[in-house]
Parts: sequence; C-alpha cells; structure tokens
Amino acid sequence: MTEADLQRAVMAWMTRRCIKHWRMPLGAVMHQVGGKMIWKKNPLKGFPDIAGVLKRRDRGRFFAIELKTAKGRLSPEQNYWQMALAETGAACAVIRSIEDLERFFDEHGELARPLSLGA
Repeated sequence: MTEADLQRAVMAWMTRRCIKHWRMPLGAVMHQVGGKMIWKKNPLKGFPDIAGVLKRRDRGRFFAIELKTAKGRLSPEQNYWQMALAETGAACAVIRSIEDLERFFDEHGELARPLSLGA
C-alpha cells in the first residue's frame, strides 16, 4: 500500500465515523510581494498529514497523525512536529495501517462508546 492509498483509506475511515479531521497540504505557498505573487517554501514543512479534534473522552483535544508505509521513516522535520505537538498536549501518532488508526482512536475514547446527541 502506498502512502496515498493509506491516506485515502484513513480519511474514508474517519469520515464514516464522523471524526472531525482535515488533510494538511503543505507544499509551496503563494505570497504577495509588492505587486507580484511568488511561491515560497512552506514554513510548516514536516507538519503531520492529517489533523483534527477528538470529541469524546478527550473532548476538544487536538490530534495529528503522520502517515507512513510499513518501511517509511520520519524526516527530521516530521519528528520535530510529532515531539513539539505532543509536548503541548496534542494526541500524536505515526499511522501505518487501519489497525494502527483503530488503536489510536480507541485509546482516546473515539471508538469506546457511541456519540451522544449533545456532542
């Protein structure tokens, strides 16, 4: 499975379970300088692939997951963001399979009980 395949599977899985999430596209960004638009390197290089908000037991807690294939390794920038976000209290993980994803959300109560109407 490629990382792109994993990303599609992960996002579909979270969408089916109504887990609030978004993809973090982090290529170059366009800036206006004077009257011209120019492309610049994104200052968030290495930020996790998917982020969101936990809504059950860890209500309102930010989460960030980095997607990797079975053999994929974190870059220094990705490792930095994993540590920096975890230090602030975010739930962070490297996800290599749907099973990893299920374990991550089960740890944080997303799969442990049904969502109430008031949540």
